[in-house]
Amino acid sequence: MSFSSLPSEVIELVLIYAAAASPESLAAFSQTCRAYKELVYGASDNHLWREIFLTTFDDPRESGGGPGWYEANAHKASTPKTAATFDWGGEYRTRIWAARYIHRETEPPAEGGKNPYDTSNHPDTIRANARAMDALVSVVQTAAPCPPSIVFSFLQTGEGSNTTLTPGVTYPTFPPLPQALLASSSSITAVTPADGSGRTLSQTLGARNIAWLQAVLARGYPPSLVARFAGDSWDGGLAGQYLDEDEFREMQSAGRMIACTGFRPTPPALAFVGPFAVDPKADSPPQEERYMSEERQLKRARRLARMRVYNMRYLARERHWGPYLPCVEKKARVLKVQVEDDELLQPILALFRVPEHAHAHDDDDEIDDELGDGHDHEHPHHHHHEDEDEDEDGEGDDADAADEEDADGTAEANDMILGAEMPVQQPQPSAQPSPPSPEQLRADWAYLAAVRMVVEANLRETFVDEDLSGLLSLDGLRPGSAPWDASQYKASLPVDGEGDGGDGKGKEKMGDGEVEGWDWAGVTGVWKRCVCWMDYRDLILHNLSGEFEDPHLAEAVRIIAMHLRVASYSRCAVPGYEHLPNIHVVGETTGASITGQPRRIKGTVGIIADGSVRWTLQFSSVEGGDANEWVSEGVQVGGVASAMGVLGMWTGANHERMDPLGPCWAWKVG
Repeated sequence: MSFSSLPSEVIELVLIYAAAASPESLAAFSQTCRAYKELVYGASDNHLWREIFLTTFDDPRESGGGPGWYEANAHKASTPKTAATFDWGGEYRTRIWAARYIHRETEPPAEGGKNPYDTSNHPDTIRANARAMDALVSVVQTAAPCPPSIVFSFLQTGEGSNTTLTPGVTYPTFPPLPQALLASSSSITAVTPADGSGRTLSQTLGARNIAWLQAVLARGYPPSLVARFAGDSWDGGLAGQYLDEDEFREMQSAGRMIACTGFRPTPPALAFVGPFAVDPKADSPPQEERYMSEERQLKRARRLARMRVYNMRYLARERHWGPYLPCVEKKARVLKVQVEDDELLQPILALFRVPEHAHAHDDDDEIDDELGDGHDHEHPHHHHHEDEDEDEDGEGDDADAADEEDADGTAEANDMILGAEMPVQQPQPSAQPSPPSPEQLRADWAYLAAVRMVVEANLRETFVDEDLSGLLSLDGLRPGSAPWDASQYKASLPVDGEGDGGDGKGKEKMGDGEVEGWDWAGVTGVWKRCVCWMDYRDLILHNLSGEFEDPHLAEAVRIIAMHLRVASYSRCAVPGYEHLPNIHVVGETTGASITGQPRRIKGTVGIIADGSVRWTLQFSSVEGGDANEWVSEGVQVGGVASAMGVLGMWTGANHERMDPLGPCWAWKVG
């Protein structure tokens, strides 16, 4: 019996098994004759490609995850607005192409081969990089959720146990991700009943998407992409304002993946120095200097990331003073019009010229007091490279040199910027426009990638890899991988006010605009928030010079514990996400602060225009009262309720001129 005489169902089964072992076998088989090409690519339905897809990847119909997600998705699927059909074949072929492209780009060159960076800025390379990164983003977005009920107990029982543990002691510093902890700890209890689809922890401990992603990135990202984040300067300007459309797409897609996986240095055999620092017309450097070590790549990437996250010009109403793309006309973003430095730096020069009118937060003690409450005192998270014995207020050598800097800092700062007198700005008679609404905001993943690189580098200076495994594991990207208890999260449906409304759920309460909802983002619980900041004088001077070359540049780092809970819900106005209500959050920092007074927290968690989950948290002053002193804006990394948490930035709550800013990273621990 010949192969062609087999029933088509049997041939399809053979193809499914063959694709699992070698995806390229499908293309080879389809080229043998027209009938087989029609069988593979011309079927009227998607059943063959669906089965082929599921041999390698998670079922995207189960993606989403998070508390109450299955009930919400079931309701959404039952509404007349049915989601578009998943393109099983197209998505599979794109992902396989991306894997082959990355493997080819990261393969060590043959002896005497061409420089792997020769085409790093070629338009075709830029478009290929963007396409490959988009495919990887899709893999992350459709990863299988973790079981919806993972409850860890870190309380010790029996003789000698401490029954008055504070939250900072009861809960770990980093996420208790089961993939990182269950195999190595005997003091952890995991309670994992089956979820709405009948899965248990043992069935979903691993995700095919995550395993595939780890294999694809085993040798890191393509060198041409690594060069974008570890070069001498940011391509397209510090905020990416001069990128064209293809470059912008590449930077955002690559930034999103780096925010998810961290910066991964290119193996030294591929890290050719040429595109970073060597003039191609100059004589070739010695062989040992032609390739860059991973340590050097990490240092260069950290420098570039600091330039971006501490850029005071980044704060703008058009970005809602957060890590978002500016809401301007599309054409305005790509216009390569140089903004006058005088206009941008006028507030900085004014601060030096009129020190008595300097910003209220120019004292390091005050910034340290305001940001540092609730610190886990068992972990001194300061990274001052010159003096590790500095006090907890973060003053150190900078405080000792304050008088000298005050004496000559004004003249130096004025000389650095053209030396011309700045005209006094007249007050604007018209009211300021409103900041962008959630329906207009889109995450700036290039900025968030820089946040990840800066905070991760700071954490690695204090903690060992084993401590950080729960936070940095790629399994932490999966929806629902943060700890939460399914019994505490029940979707109130319909949240959009549709349906018969027999029990009144989802209806607006008269007069207050609230709706019934549920904690779909896993807000309720204990969180840790890592905050980084620079000495305010260093922040000003480095913004003036535009360089972060100082090898002794110091950042203060503090991890703050928070208790968050849901206060109420309101209707989501973002099209396509009406079934997910905005979550209004209240809480407080925990643990003793420098002033002895914890901060009160309030904020909102909701969806923005690109489908990202936005976290806005405002922190009260330590003196009490209703005034907010600081605000953080962040975006969830990975899936909803992921263990990897929220990357973002902090700044002054009143958005005053010359407010300080810095990166922050929050994750849930219980």
